Amino acid sequence: MDKQNVEKDEKIESSTSISSNDLFTTIYDISRAIFRHLPIRSVDSCSLVCQSWAHIARFTKTHRHTIHTLTYPSNLSSSTTKCSYDVSDFDTIISSYINDNLWSLPSLALVVATNGLDRKGFISSSSSPPPTKNSKRSRSQTRARQAELSNIPQALIRHLNKSCKILQVASNGIVVSNDENQSYEIELDSAMGILLFPQFPSNVLGIYSFEIPCNTKIPADMSRSDLHHLLGCVPNDIPIRCVIFFFTQRQSHSVDCVKKLLEYYPSDVAIIGGFVDKIRYNDRQSQSKQSLYNTCGIVLTGEPNHLSIKQIVLESHIDTRETVKNKLKQLKSIENNQDLSFAIQVSCVARGSEFYHEEKNVECSEFRNLFPNTPLIGIFGNGELGHDYSLNDNQTSTQERINTKTEIDDIFHAYSTVFSLISLRM
Repeated sequence: MDKQNVEKDEKIESSTSISSNDLFTTIYDISRAIFRHLPIRSVDSCSLVCQSWAHIARFTKTHRHTIHTLTYPSNLSSSTTKCSYDVSDFDTIISSYINDNLWSLPSLALVVATNGLDRKGFISSSSSPPPTKNSKRSRSQTRARQAELSNIPQALIRHLNKSCKILQVASNGIVVSNDENQSYEIELDSAMGILLFPQFPSNVLGIYSFEIPCNTKIPADMSRSDLHHLLGCVPNDIPIRCVIFFFTQRQSHSVDCVKKLLEYYPSDVAIIGGFVDKIRYNDRQSQSKQSLYNTCGIVLTGEPNHLSIKQIVLESHIDTRETVKNKLKQLKSIENNQDLSFAIQVSCVARGSEFYHEEKNVECSEFRNLFPNTPLIGIFGNGELGHDYSLNDNQTSTQERINTKTEIDDIFHAYSTVFSLISLRM
């Protein structure tokens, strides 16, 4: 009887015991579960521990697709918040956000800044010792020793991974969202907003940033492949779904580029953009290239079953909160709570608080009421590009597409606001 009990106990022990292989599999799964709750900088640190954690870190980073948005200053809701031009204050806020809140490795940073912040930039005091009594320095050398100036991309670049490109525009006013998706229209104060795009699977969302030199000629017989190459080297076999343009001057090549785009995509592309005061672009590849451009932008590609785009124009007669809300409701049909999304707002500089009888944040707050979780970024410009657009699926008939053909006169506006909502289904 005792022998039978012993054998029975051994069977129970054998059936409930965990083999070494099972144990390591369990530890691996637990580690993966823990990694899912770590910000990207912590994931990078953990990847240095061992090969197993390095594998988990690579897997974690390739499966994260979070679109981040933040502002500087970080607390724009307070009337007492002032923008500091000290680079150390900027470094503190950006470093804290990236270390604690960044979940995906960014591939592109879209930065909007007010002209005031762009002109002043950031100041860093030099730590070099003061000159001795007998040393000879020119006045300019003394000023250079005392302070060093950095423009916005220069201040931001050291916080981002080496592959992350930076496209920064400056204008009289901007639209920004903080990390809690609270949105603000900044018209007078110095501020900036940042939208960080991760790398997505190419069939979901392709992101191609581009710059067009001011002396570029758009020939009448430009081929589609040449147009794709001009707009960020988009592969010719991949259809362009959306183009976000920023211009500093009303040059002929900017209009010709839009015309050529509509020639090849008469009803299948959403166009949004505006005229700004300054553009800075850093592709992180060539240090010798100029950083200031007259035309820059972003091309978006993606399959219709993964990428949905809808766009509306608030024309000059839409001038009350109620009419803004009613027009914005037209965007609601493509947004899904399970989707990733982001939005671009381009407003005429005249559609600020004065346009709405001194009421602030009218348009962005109505958008926020309808889309509480969607990052929003934008500008107030001196001319807007956009058109009503809602074609998103392969089921749209050829006749419907012909009927919705976009003409160049439909694109350029004044005293208007254009909202573009981009929704992704993973």
